[in-house]
Amino acid sequence: MTRFEREEWFITGGEALRVFDTALGRLAILICYDSEFPLLARAAVEAGAQVLLVPSCTDTLHGYWRVRLGSQARALEGQCFVVQAPTVGEAAWSPAVDVNRGAAGVYGPPDAAPAGGGMPADGVLALGEEGLGQWVFATIDTAQVDGLRADGGVLLVRHWAEQPGAVALPPVDVISLR
Repeated sequence: MTRFEREEWFITGGEALRVFDTALGRLAILICYDSEFPLLARAAVEAGAQVLLVPSCTDTLHGYWRVRLGSQARALEGQCFVVQAPTVGEAAWSPAVDVNRGAAGVYGPPDAAPAGGGMPADGVLALGEEGLGQWVFATIDTAQVDGLRADGGVLLVRHWAEQPGAVALPPVDVISLR
């Protein structure tokens, strides 16, 4: 939880992450601030997540950029897709949301498999316009994630265990929605 959520609303975190096994692939949800913590995404990826969904609510550009950069970093580290979906604009009906900043985006790892099927060089598959409430679309194929993890130019997911200072990851529940 962010400082505001902890100190003003007294919200506490949950017990375990969840990865959803769906007909579209394995999905996990990292809400806003969660995207800024590599070990949460790592736990989801190790449980098989191919797509991380990141809804967010940021009232400054600083917050938007932290979530966006975190989302792009998680796409790189996890060799996966990340879909960032912020609330954007004015919500006069809600004192908790009021005015939010951001732009929706779909990111992948900036990598290309030797046999093709890579991602854009900057990892950005689609990006909305900051401050504009809009739909943002991208076509993704979770088989690309599997291909990059198996034979990408870099093998980040495979090499995580070799990093010094390995720590226990948060628990993850895998839930079948098939």
